[in-house]
Amino acid sequence: MEALIQAYRDPELEALLNRDEDEERSTVRTLLRRAAAEGRIDPALDADDTAAWVMALIGALYASAATEPSFDPAAQLPTLRLIIQRFLRPDAG
Repeated sequence: MEALIQAYRDPELEALLNRDEDEERSTVRTLLRRAAAEGRIDPALDADDTAAWVMALIGALYASAATEPSFDPAAQLPTLRLIIQRFLRPDAG
């Protein structure tokens, strides 16, 4: 959280964080495309949009952990995993 605030004032840090996010998004996109080609996820999902949503959900987990003292991210992982699995699963018809 603090890094994001600092990046707003520090162009060098902003560039570094943006590069890391771009690399992460690229990796997620690649994994999604591979899983779609293998029939493990819905091939109708746009890889770019889906990567953005998956990253947003994971980011929300980190943000909640950083801002809510009672939030237990480990306890929430099964729910997050279930949400993502249901979102990605192939259409059963």
